[in-house]
Amino acid sequence: MSDSESTVSEAVQLFAQLEWVDLTHSLEEGIPSVPSHARYGHTLYQSYDRGDPACHYRISMGEHTGTHVDAPLHFISDGAAHYDIASVPIHRLVGRAVTIDVTDVGPGETVSREHIEEWEAEHVPIEPGDRVLFQFGWDRYWSADDDANEFLSDWPGLAADAAAYLTESDVRLVGCDTAAIDAAGAEEFPAHYELLGNETYIIENLTNLEKLPPESLLFTFPLKIEEGSGSPIRAVALVD
Repeated sequence: MSDSESTVSEAVQLFAQLEWVDLTHSLEEGIPSVPSHARYGHTLYQSYDRGDPACHYRISMGEHTGTHVDAPLHFISDGAAHYDIASVPIHRLVGRAVTIDVTDVGPGETVSREHIEEWEAEHVPIEPGDRVLFQFGWDRYWSADDDANEFLSDWPGLAADAAAYLTESDVRLVGCDTAAIDAAGAEEFPAHYELLGNETYIIENLTNLEKLPPESLLFTFPLKIEEGSGSPIRAVALVD
C-alpha cells in the first residue's frame, strides 16, 4: 500500500469513529428571510400523480437563503478581497472549528473582544487558521410559520472590536446561529466589513451548535456560483 493510500485509509477509519452533527436548517417554504432578500420557493414540475415518469421540483431562492456562506463580494466592492463565492478557496471552509457559547448575550446585544478572550482563558485558545462559531441559541426561534417567526426580531451579533480581534487572530471563517453576524438594526455592518474585508468568510443561520464541544472538525460546502455573493451550504461538524 502506498503512503497516499495509507493516509486515505486512516482518514476513513477516523471519520467512522466520529459523530456527524448536521448544522444546517432544512429548506422549506416559509423559513425566515431578511426583508431585502428573496424568499424560498419550491414548485412541483413533474409528479407521479399526474402520470409523469419522474418527480422533480423547481426551487427559487436568494444566495443567502437558509444556512449559507457570505463571499467577500457580498459587502466588499473593490480591492483584493472583492471576489465571488466561486473563487473562495474550498480548503478555507474546512478545518478545526472553535464553538463559543454566548447564550448569555441578550437580544440586540453584541459579543465583545473581552467576552471572547474570557472564553479562551477558560477553554481553548483560538489559533491562526481556525473557524470560530458563536452559539447564541437563536436557532430556537427558527420557524417555517410566517405568522410565528421571532427569528428576525432583535437578534444579537458581533461587536466591531470582536470582529477585529478575530481577523487579527487570522481565523478563516466566523459562523453564527442568527440571521446575520451583525446584530439586528446595525446600519454600518461593522462585523461584515471587518471580516469579509480581511477574507474571513461568514456563515449565518447555523443550527445545533449546542451539540458541539469547544473543538470540532467543520465542513461547509457552497455551490460554485459565478459572480455569486454567497451560497446556501450543507454545514456538518465531526466530534468525538
